[in-house]
Amino acid sequence: MVPFALITAARHSASALGRRALVLCVLALPVPLPVLADGRVALLIGNGGYSTEAFALPNPANDVRAMEGALTRLGFEVRAEIDLSRDAMRTSLAWFREAAAGAEIAMVFYAGHAVQVGSENFLIGTDLAELSAPALIDASLTLSELVDATEDIGADLSMIILDACRNNPFDEAGLGQAGLSPVSGGVGTLVAYATDPGNVAADGLGTNSTFTEALIAHIETPGLDVRLMMGRVRQQVVAQSGGQQVPWVEEAVLGEHYLAAAPAPLDPTDELAVWRDAVRAETEASYTRYLEQFPTGLYALVAELRIDALNGTAPEAADLADADIAPAAAALQLLGYIVPGAAAPVPSITRQAFARWRSDQPTGTGGFPALMEEAARKATFVGTYTAGILKNDLRRYASIEETLRSAERSLATAEARYASDTASRPRLAAMRADVARIAEISQGIATDLDASRTYYDDLIALTDRYLTGWLSVEQQPRFASSRGITRLSDRAISDAQTFYAHLELVREAPDGSYAWLASMMKGL
Repeated sequence: MVPFALITAARHSASALGRRALVLCVLALPVPLPVLADGRVALLIGNGGYSTEAFALPNPANDVRAMEGALTRLGFEVRAEIDLSRDAMRTSLAWFREAAAGAEIAMVFYAGHAVQVGSENFLIGTDLAELSAPALIDASLTLSELVDATEDIGADLSMIILDACRNNPFDEAGLGQAGLSPVSGGVGTLVAYATDPGNVAADGLGTNSTFTEALIAHIETPGLDVRLMMGRVRQQVVAQSGGQQVPWVEEAVLGEHYLAAAPAPLDPTDELAVWRDAVRAETEASYTRYLEQFPTGLYALVAELRIDALNGTAPEAADLADADIAPAAAALQLLGYIVPGAAAPVPSITRQAFARWRSDQPTGTGGFPALMEEAARKATFVGTYTAGILKNDLRRYASIEETLRSAERSLATAEARYASDTASRPRLAAMRADVARIAEISQGIATDLDASRTYYDDLIALTDRYLTGWLSVEQQPRFASSRGITRLSDRAISDAQTFYAHLELVREAPDGSYAWLASMMKGL
């Protein structure tokens, strides 16, 4: 999961929190510089032509061919295989181990039948003879084998993409369970599933499966980090399936990785660039330089804290119990006193930030419960605010995408009819320019949506893990009818209820669930 974003504006009034500030906070994380891949290797397997006709799937071969075209254009060395037996899959995996040695990005894509038996997932070869456990084992490659192979390679980014949760006869035979069980790889590994654990995915009514169609639509988008790319895939699949299919991602990816062109380098006067330099250097001088350029910047408070810590003048709150370190760190991140970085909170940094927070409170009111209550109020406010932004972004994106598709269809029709007509060339050129402009607007809206969607998911995860016990109905926006309910306050109440409803969904779902997204998109 992307680290929870800092909102330093949380210390200001509600009116100071504007949309651009929120988007900037989502993007301005102290993460490593983008990783640019030199070596890229992909193994693609599509199993649809099973020896038993009842198992046949029409789309895996198409899915592999579509992925082969996209990845080849992205500079991958690709081995695309169709209808493999278990032994053939293992032979291909041995090729992958050798070919991807030393690669920056190593990817395995599998489309076809798979089944979960116990805690293992079996990717089924086309030589499956019958519906029995021995036959299944004899004809399958396990997901563990794939994970082991990719991790042995040691690529900077290892990707396993499984479009393999399709409904199949194995459930009816009582062999295994529906869908796949989640498997987490090591550092640098991303495992993507066509749908969430225990559910099944659609093979698709068109040329490709619903999941692969969405993957192809976004995998070549320039300047899109792989995690944001998978977010767009998830969003498209949820929309197309009416919320019935929600792709799932398990990842421990470090840094930013781009399958298509990376974004342009940051301007050296850009606050994020200066902050990243300060964090990498981790010196008093680097943080001082940041404060000189951005005295009221997003990270000003944290820079001050780091300077005090580095020169030994930062006080620590000795009365913050060890058991309270993790929730306190989460609360202090939300309130803008800590920038997330390490996987686990550092006690000394947390205690220093807590001491600074307490110094900003009225005397005698700065205990741990007060910190958590303030963070819970902030979570409710920001969750309400962000839910409204996200709803709006989803509507805007759906609208512009429909406009773009319509414009592209009109252009294709016009080009087919009038391409050879000299007099029509200026009009066709104008239509192409219009389509390009609409596409540019669409990308801008998609970027906004990436930010709001990622931020909202991080906020829900943090709130669910650390703040649910401190939330109360009283923290929701309330507007008495005697005071007159405006349209804005009606929406605020609705958005607050949406946020609280999504927290309820998360409590009932596995870690990392995007059930909230399916719920929100159904209501649009």
